[in-house]
Amino acid sequence: MFLTYITDNFGKKIEQRFPKLPSILFFLSFSIYTMSQYLSGTLFKLNNQFIFYLMTLATLLAILKIILFDKISNIYKLLIITIILLLYAAGKNSYDFNLYYYAFFIFSARNIDFKLILRWFIALLVSLISITALSAILHLIPTLAVGRTNSSVLRLSLGSIYPSDFAARIFHLMVAYATLRKFNFNLAEIISFLAISVTTFVITDTKLDLILMLCLIISIVAFPTIKTIFSKVNPYIINLFVTLFIIFNLGLAYFYSSANPVLRKLDSLLTGRLSLGHIGFKDYNATLYGQFVYQNGWGGLHGTITNYFYIDSSLVRTLLMQGIIAYIFILWLILRNIHKFSTNRQYSLLLALLFIVLSSAIDQHLIELSFNFIFLASFTNNNYFIEHKEQF
Repeated sequence: MFLTYITDNFGKKIEQRFPKLPSILFFLSFSIYTMSQYLSGTLFKLNNQFIFYLMTLATLLAILKIILFDKISNIYKLLIITIILLLYAAGKNSYDFNLYYYAFFIFSARNIDFKLILRWFIALLVSLISITALSAILHLIPTLAVGRTNSSVLRLSLGSIYPSDFAARIFHLMVAYATLRKFNFNLAEIISFLAISVTTFVITDTKLDLILMLCLIISIVAFPTIKTIFSKVNPYIINLFVTLFIIFNLGLAYFYSSANPVLRKLDSLLTGRLSLGHIGFKDYNATLYGQFVYQNGWGGLHGTITNYFYIDSSLVRTLLMQGIIAYIFILWLILRNIHKFSTNRQYSLLLALLFIVLSSAIDQHLIELSFNFIFLASFTNNNYFIEHKEQF
C-alpha cells in the first residue's frame, strides 16, 4: 500500500511533467557507478571513501527509479528489494559487493532501450580507457611492466591494475561493439578487430584473451550460419550445454589433482587456474551466504608477492565468495536470458551472453558492471536486436 501511494501520488505526477526523468535517472546512476568501478581497477590514486559515496549515490538513484517509475506490482518491487538484501548479505560476508551493486542496475534498466545503453557503455568505456592509457604513457600515473617466469616478454597494463585486466576490458568492449552491430561487420571493421586483438596481445601477452578475441572475430564472419543454428536449436538445449559447461568447470577445479598428467597439462595451459581453484575449494568450499576468501594477487602496486593465491575463474570465484544463494541468482539470470534471447530471436544478445560465460571460465569479471554489460539486457527493451526470419 505504501509503495502504491508513493507511485500513484508522486511517480505518475512527476513522470507526466518530466517524461524523460526515469531514463535520465538510470543513465546518471549507471554512469556514476560504472566510472567509479572502472577507476577502482586502475592505478589512479583514489579516495576509497569518495568512491564509496559515489557508488552509494548511484544505487540510491537506481532504486528511486524502480520505486517511483517502474510499472511493476508492489510484490515484484518487494521481491527486488529482498534479492538485493540477500546479495548485500553475500557482499558483507565476502567483502565483495560487486554483485550487490550490479543488481540495482539490472532491475533499474527495465524498459530502457538496450541499444542506447550499449552505445553509452561503449562511449564511456572507450573514453575512460583512452584517458587511462594516455595518462600511463605520459607517466601521469604508474603502469605495471611485468614478465612471466622463464620469459623475456614484457607485459604492460597501461594504467590498469594488471595486464590481464586491460586485455579482458578490451575483449568485453569488443563483445559490446559486436553486439551493438548485431555481429554484422564490414571488412574494415573485421580488420580493425584483428588489429586490436594483435595489439592487445603484443602489449599484454595474454594468450587466453587473444584466443577469445579470435573466436569472437570468427563468430562475426560466421554469424549468418550461427543465426541459422540458433533458430533451429531449442533454447533448453542451449541451457543444458551452458549448465554442463559451468558444472564441468567447477568439477575440473574441485577434482583437480597434480598427479593426473592430463589435468596438470590443462592447468598449465590455463596458467594455474585449475590448481588455484582447487585450493579455493579445499580451503574454503562453498557456503550458503558467502565468505571472505583471502587472496594475494599481483595486481596493483606492492612489494614482492611470496604467497600468491588468486582465483581468476569467475565460475569458481563467485561460488566460493558470494555463496550458493547468490550463485543461484546468477545462474537464473544466465539461463533465463538464454531462453529469452533465443525465443525472441535476439541472437546477437544470445551469442554475446555465451561469450561472456565462456570468458568467465578464465577471468574474474562476470559480476563487474564495467566489464560485463550483458546482464543489463535482462529486463530492457531489446526490440532492436530481433532477427527477422527473412534475414536468414
